[in-house]
Amino acid sequence: MNEDIVLLLDIYGELLPKSQQTALDLRFNSDLSLGEIAEEMGGISRQSVNDFIKKGKNRLLELEEVLGSAAKFREITEELDKVSEVLESAPSSSENARIKQSISKIKNVLNS
Repeated sequence: MNEDIVLLLDIYGELLPKSQQTALDLRFNSDLSLGEIAEEMGGISRQSVNDFIKKGKNRLLELEEVLGSAAKFREITEELDKVSEVLESAPSSSENARIKQSISKIKNVLNS
């Protein structure tokens, strides 16, 4: 679940209010506790942090349900992995090398 939230935050984070974005980032990317996040966000209450996280997660899930970008990302990545596996078992050739380079470039773009 945390991996899902991190991916959704990467994709949709800019669409969240700054408070939700910051709380989610500190929780899931920096692995801070509610108390540490509260302190980092200027001394707000842990309950406020908890509310920001809960509302932010819900909004990310709503966005994914409507837009489906994370699902598409996963599907593309899985298909690229399958192609890479096939290429690994195929005899080496310059064409295979070019395809592997293309797959690598696509993965880099997807992960940036």
